[in-house]
Amino acid sequence: MKKSVLLFSIAFFLVISDVLLAQGDLTPKGMDVFQVKEETRYMSQGNNPALVVELPQADPKLVAKLWKKYIQDYDAKVKKGKEGELFADDADIPGIGEGNTVDVYAKIKDSGDGSELSVWFYLGGAYLQSKMHPDRFKEGERFMEQFAIMVKKELIEQEVKAEESRLKELENELKKLERDNERYHQIIAEAEKRIEQAKADIEENEKAQKDTQKALEEQRKRVEEVKDRLKKIE
Repeated sequence: MKKSVLLFSIAFFLVISDVLLAQGDLTPKGMDVFQVKEETRYMSQGNNPALVVELPQADPKLVAKLWKKYIQDYDAKVKKGKEGELFADDADIPGIGEGNTVDVYAKIKDSGDGSELSVWFYLGGAYLQSKMHPDRFKEGERFMEQFAIMVKKELIEQEVKAEESRLKELENELKKLERDNERYHQIIAEAEKRIEQAKADIEENEKAQKDTQKALEEQRKRVEEVKDRLKKIE
């Protein structure tokens, strides 16, 4: 019962995520699913304003794989630079670039039980930051939140696969137990038949013993009679 509820909840989340993705907004209104922070971080071009988000339970390799897929949807090719930095040249992100392409730098590192993603959006002459670009910064936050939910969705899909795999294992285990149970019943049925046959054989054997005992006694009498006749002749 608990497993069914869990799988239903996961399936519901995935359906809602797909609907929101199709609408171009993965963040439910009025709810900050992921906190996007603005911090100055060091990257290949020095210390610059970055948007940072924590991705719980997400392995850095998975985050890097998904980030490449995500950023490529904005017509940008991702290159790997120094210290694992990912560089996307000339990304077409309308809400952030406002008609111009954007160079996107990203760094991913271990953080607690998951990963931390830091992203720098170079607008040409300046990096995206809330004070200089308040409207575009909001789009940057939304951009990061969409990616964070994409990662969360991937994690839940992996969890679904793991749960389905465990479910399949349990189903196979149950089938084996059912086959074993059927075999045990067959063994019992066959044993009961042998027991009934043995009981019948015992009855027949006891009757045969009585008949043989009676025949034995009669034969002893006949032996004695013959011996008596022999004695009379002597």
